[in-house]
Amino acid sequence: MTDTGKDGIRLKFYENLLFINIILLIISISLFVFKLVFSMLTNSIALQADAFDSMTDIVIYLSGIIGFVFANKKPNEKFPYGYYKIENIISLIISLFIFLTAYNIIVQGIKDIINYFNGIPKLTFFLNDVFIFLVISLTLSLSITIYLKYVSKRTHSPILKSEANEKMSDIFISLSVLIGFIGIMFNFNLLDSIFGLIIVIFIIKAGYDIFIVSIRTLLDAVIDFENRSELYKMIENAPKIKKIKKLDVRAYGRFIFLELELILNKNFPLSQINSLKNKLRMEITQKFPLILKIIIIIDNAEKNETKIAVPLRDSQGLNSKISDHFGESPFFGFLEFQEGNFLKLEIVKNEFINQEKRKGILISDWLSTQKVDKVYVKNELKKGPSLIFENNFVEIIIIDFETLNNILQIEKDK
Repeated sequence: MTDTGKDGIRLKFYENLLFINIILLIISISLFVFKLVFSMLTNSIALQADAFDSMTDIVIYLSGIIGFVFANKKPNEKFPYGYYKIENIISLIISLFIFLTAYNIIVQGIKDIINYFNGIPKLTFFLNDVFIFLVISLTLSLSITIYLKYVSKRTHSPILKSEANEKMSDIFISLSVLIGFIGIMFNFNLLDSIFGLIIVIFIIKAGYDIFIVSIRTLLDAVIDFENRSELYKMIENAPKIKKIKKLDVRAYGRFIFLELELILNKNFPLSQINSLKNKLRMEITQKFPLILKIIIIIDNAEKNETKIAVPLRDSQGLNSKISDHFGESPFFGFLEFQEGNFLKLEIVKNEFINQEKRKGILISDWLSTQKVDKVYVKNELKKGPSLIFENNFVEIIIIDFETLNNILQIEKDK
């Protein structure tokens, strides 16, 4: 079983993000149960703290899985924005439980340290089976981290990269618990209590992050998306987008929920709106994979604006001659209209005329970035340029006119 990741890489099933999160969730639940049971058997506060650190991992992986499960579940009248907040409700409840547990561990840890210096050391028990388990747990954390780093590089997944960085702290915690447990073997029980308090700091930090993300999501807070300016520029430069009326970014766990309200040209065909939305969604998710869901609302501009591009043989204003050859034309004329009224003419040099190859493709791509609505040409274009214009919703019109004046009259009469 394979899947296609970013950049078209063929991924094995064990490199799939959902599969990895399911496996990590199973491992984290197993570790949590074993660590909790062994902490009771050995009376180790460090192992107890480590168990609840595994619980924060459970929240992270469970949130990821819930996000994937509900990603394709369609909103309805009762839940117009879908079911994403389920994961945040669960995360919020668990984060509060994590805080309560951390508080109890801190109280117990401080009490154990005070008692130690008062000559009443805490009774802890060294068990060979638990020692072997801790070695296995440390090895497992190290192996998972290496694997996540490998897959994140291969798939360019920021989620897996984030999880790999989070697992680095698990390695430190597992190593600390192991050292503390070795201290128990030599009757140096104070080490266990000290490491227990150190681990609690990591638990509180993880619980706080989960709590803040959950609260912000449940309150529908707009977040400061670090790539917001890059995202805004990308959408603004997309074909046919005249104006971005609203761009709101909200967090749903580690994923991003994007709401867009865009203004298109008034004369943009209704039949092509869905194609435009799908194209924009695909481009956004490819560049920003953390964006899980995109809502796009389309509004039409109040006034009908049209921009036309024409290949020209010379630069003589409206008397300029139309070129027979698209790629070889020395100039391009841009005619702009509003509600059928002629606004302005701009004639620019063809910067790609000296290119030996792909001249037509380069020009088509350039004209698309100029947000032209129509291109008038004398002859049918080749497949490459035609496909670029089609993908950018630019209309190609074949004419048999001599000058720009002829096109001006045609557009005025519409």
